[in-house]
Amino acid sequence: MRIEEAREITSWIRSLNLPAGTVCLNVGSSTGHFRTQVQPHIEKFLFAPLRADGLHVVHCDLKAAEGVDEVGDLLDPEFRKHLKRHDARILICSNLLEHLTEPQTFADSCADLVSPGGHAIVTVPRSYPYHPDPIDTMFRPAPEDLARMFADWAVERQQVLVSGNYADDLRASGRGAEILAKQVLRTLLPVYRPSQWRHIAHRLLWLWRPYTLSMVLLQKPAS
Repeated sequence: MRIEEAREITSWIRSLNLPAGTVCLNVGSSTGHFRTQVQPHIEKFLFAPLRADGLHVVHCDLKAAEGVDEVGDLLDPEFRKHLKRHDARILICSNLLEHLTEPQTFADSCADLVSPGGHAIVTVPRSYPYHPDPIDTMFRPAPEDLARMFADWAVERQQVLVSGNYADDLRASGRGAEILAKQVLRTLLPVYRPSQWRHIAHRLLWLWRPYTLSMVLLQKPAS
């Protein structure tokens, strides 16, 4: 999740004026360590503000780890039945669909988890490098295509968010020149570990080219 994305999701959720105690279901949450240490802006600019507003955040992921409240596969009907007991009024699915071989099936599962009249915020890279976790299908839909994955849901907001570039990421690392030099040299050896080479070479294409993300805020029909 990008810093600008975390801020924008928070702004969108706050615009809904949800009452204290509302359950926010964060699917594909990763671990508490990832949200607070690897990408600390996720906690700082998204989940800490939501908790301060009185929302109850439930983190859901496939892997059991610290900071994961519900562990299971959203494609499993029994697990979805369990999650629906939370009566979630807002669901966040951030930068997940591009890592799935059946994104529509997963989107349908997400839609099933939201209470009638509730909302979902879904984000996916629009212009972004190859980043396997463990795969990247290069699914890069426009916001309107993303919204169409949730049939009959009302589109309340949609946008393409601009969020820096790879040069910005390198500067933020504090070791930008060193990392860039190693990666440029690595691109000269495409036959050595080609999957790793693709990852590095593709990232360099966004050295100055801006990253963008598709974002949608949708509301589920009340009945």
